[in-house]
Amino acid sequence: MTRKISALILFLFFYFFQFSQKNVMEAPFAMLCPENSTIYTDLKIALKDKEIVYKLNLNDQIIDTAKQFKKIGSLKNVQVMSLANNNIHKLPEALGEMNSLIYFSSKGNSIDTLPKSFMNLQNLMYLELHNTKLDSVPYMFGYFYKLKVLHIQNNQTDTLKLSFALGYLESLTDLLIYNSPIDSIPSEMGKLKKLKRLSVIQSSVTCVPYQIGNIKSLEQLILDNNKLTKLPEEIYHMKKLEYLSIRNNKFTKLPDNICYLTNLKVLDIRGNSFSELDVAILKVLLPVGCKIVYK
Repeated sequence: MTRKISALILFLFFYFFQFSQKNVMEAPFAMLCPENSTIYTDLKIALKDKEIVYKLNLNDQIIDTAKQFKKIGSLKNVQVMSLANNNIHKLPEALGEMNSLIYFSSKGNSIDTLPKSFMNLQNLMYLELHNTKLDSVPYMFGYFYKLKVLHIQNNQTDTLKLSFALGYLESLTDLLIYNSPIDSIPSEMGKLKKLKRLSVIQSSVTCVPYQIGNIKSLEQLILDNNKLTKLPEEIYHMKKLEYLSIRNNKFTKLPDNICYLTNLKVLDIRGNSFSELDVAILKVLLPVGCKIVYK
């Protein structure tokens, strides 16, 4: 019975975590624009009605980048824009003129470079880049001082270089890198004083910089399906951490000062090489009520 109750608690934790993540990234179409504003799904019509266009959803449309995209900068009131499966490889320089953008998403487009004008989108709060072919997350991201959520998934190059400029995203609360091999986690990320959720999943990470311990606001840390063997001792500074997952790595032990994570509610260590003794020691070190998932 106790095991069933613990499983239920864990399920509810996952459910609400995932629901909140989903809500953050889908809600802008309903929340960030004037009430009852139309969602435009045709770029030609949007260009004709440019003064009253706040939402632009161009998912699953083939776009003439030479003609239509050249004029997209005239949509200066657009706050929410979504692209998906448009068969495009580059974004136009004119995109940088859409400086009212709060939410931008591109999925299923093999974009290999971002235009220099992208740095002008300084009102951006939510940014999703899926299925890209980027070699790097460029320094220009450091200009997005209002950015709260950054999700990068399924980048299709051998290695994605993360710029030190990520450390300048002073408003960032949620960073997700999924299935996108990266060269390293920049040490400058330790400067992210508002970050609450950090997920680096299935991205060939071999080392976590000690500076990550400086992110004292962090509540959820997910490092699943990487090549990690240890966590830095400095993790004990994360006094607000509630959820820690290191599934499917190469751990054999965790630092003893994990005992200072007094708010930790869930520790998921499945898919590593912890012995029964190691688990027993963790149960002693961790706060009462913390759920250790190891089977």
